[in-house]
Amino acid sequence: MPPAASLASRIVCVPPRCCADQSTLPIRSTGVCVHQKDCPSGKKSNPGDASISLKARMRQLLDEQLLQTVFQPIVDMRTGEVAGHEVLTRPATESGLENAEELFSSSESTGSEWELEALARRLAIEAAADWPAGSLLFMNSSPGVLADPRFVQQIVRELQGSQGVVPSRIVLEITERCRDSEFANLPHSVEALRRSGFHIAIDDVGAGTSGLNRIMSLRPDWLKLDRELVDQIDRDKVRQHMVRFLVHFARLSGINVIAEGIERLEELDMLIELGVGYGQGYLLGRPGAPVKNIERQLAHRIRTRAQTSKDTVRQDLRGTSVRSLAREARIVDSTTTVGEAATSMLHDLRQPGLVIVDGERFAGWCDRDAILRAASDGRSVLPISFLVGSKRTTIDASMPLVEALELAGGRDDHSIGSPLVVLDDARIVGVISVADLLQAAAEACRSTQFRNVSLTGLPGRVRTDLHLREMLDHARPGRCYDVGFVDLRGFATYNHAFGFEWGDQLIQKLVTQIRHSLLCDVDDAFIGHLGDDQFIVTAPGGVLEANLQSFITEFERSASMYTPATDTQETQPGVRVMILLAAVPTCREPQELYRARSQLRLMLDRGRGTSSASGLSQSIRLHATEACGELARLRVSA
Repeated sequence: MPPAASLASRIVCVPPRCCADQSTLPIRSTGVCVHQKDCPSGKKSNPGDASISLKARMRQLLDEQLLQTVFQPIVDMRTGEVAGHEVLTRPATESGLENAEELFSSSESTGSEWELEALARRLAIEAAADWPAGSLLFMNSSPGVLADPRFVQQIVRELQGSQGVVPSRIVLEITERCRDSEFANLPHSVEALRRSGFHIAIDDVGAGTSGLNRIMSLRPDWLKLDRELVDQIDRDKVRQHMVRFLVHFARLSGINVIAEGIERLEELDMLIELGVGYGQGYLLGRPGAPVKNIERQLAHRIRTRAQTSKDTVRQDLRGTSVRSLAREARIVDSTTTVGEAATSMLHDLRQPGLVIVDGERFAGWCDRDAILRAASDGRSVLPISFLVGSKRTTIDASMPLVEALELAGGRDDHSIGSPLVVLDDARIVGVISVADLLQAAAEACRSTQFRNVSLTGLPGRVRTDLHLREMLDHARPGRCYDVGFVDLRGFATYNHAFGFEWGDQLIQKLVTQIRHSLLCDVDDAFIGHLGDDQFIVTAPGGVLEANLQSFITEFERSASMYTPATDTQETQPGVRVMILLAAVPTCREPQELYRARSQLRLMLDRGRGTSSASGLSQSIRLHATEACGELARLRVSA
């Protein structure tokens, strides 16, 4: 959390310095210590008078609404846009309370937590009424209040009486560092809130009690990474590995991740590279009035870093892909009434439901049956946003088919049949039914001629050979292509030291670097996976040669950051690159290219190539006429 404590934030009450007994909590009152009667200060305590004074002070604060509400922006780390704000509540100066910590510790001492949080919520909702459509409002709630049986109905009534704020825009953060077992009703309340359309976030992940057990029991929609994980993450590989694990888990579980406490550009860059979707901290914006945009140069930096640091491999759209499975869906605004939505359902019997948007932001999915049932039981005048449950229904358009199946199958029995909504960043592409997913999986299993390698999603050997044959048979005069062979050096040692899972992730990292650093995302390029750690690339003449050194440098840097720390450099992987210049149209058959690869590798083994400054990587460039010279002479003689 930022230095300004947020609504119902961690309750920390520090005894006065005059008290030797640090195990008791004080009730503060001017000039009076309410701890032990034998306090070293010599002042006699009068707990009853202090308690009455504190109760009166809290009563005055609640009656006169002596609270100050400020907001801190939460930024989308793919676009640089402000996705929403977290509300931070502080006592007004005239309240007599020094800070937010004292405010909420006083509410606990006087039993006024329920009233205080209700007042803070109301002020926040009123302030957010005129925000742009789609802006999220993050509000903190202590588990004790959230688990109260009255809470769900209370907050729904508060929103129904407001203008412009709907449940799908509210993210409720569970902030207390206490054991959920103390509040047996908490999971039930969380599920009821989710069914009503609210989003649930777990705060301070990586600290205190906000651990894996809490995540498993509450199944949140958002995870907020504690500042402890973010601080100096660019210099700490252990922190990087932990965040990478949480991001991967969240991606497969349909959960959004926010990194809190970002204060340095280097931290921001590393978090983007690790795939964290949202950020919050002094670097992005201090608490204050709501803002529409962050500083322009910072937003541009975020967009640029996000584009070049994607850890996921884009799918080849010429084959079966999640994007290609999406079907058009009916989209309605969150202000549409249930009655209007039901009428549209009756006019089109084939529609399984509606995609709900709040402005341009996806708000949720409503099943046909839920809409018609609500229209028939007296809720037809309600905005449809009150029917939206925050179930995990979205997937990224670049998500591999296997991961989409895992996400769909991991939902609960009530939502497993709902379609998945495909998003390209924030833009809605369409929906995919579970039946379409299963059919695509069956076709992928049957396909052999055009199958991709499952680890990388790239074309395998059969499809690669077809591509090479197509290039060689249709070579155009004056247009040449270079062919490169890329593999890892020391990969067997790396696998032995760290295991196959780390090895698989290193291969995926290599593919990302090939795309962005060696090919620089040129349109007329191709990557094929020949097996294990071996890849083949084709690109217009000059592209591979121009980018070779920067690719090697960037891969070694990235691999060094990714590899677990060891006492020896022997486990650090390198890369081997062999480029056959003007391979098309010089060569005639795909097999000539593979024989040339063997010749280039032999030349490297004999020291004819170039080594990187670290000695980890090797490269060699040779014109196809020289590499295939013997084959060319045989053709002429024939």
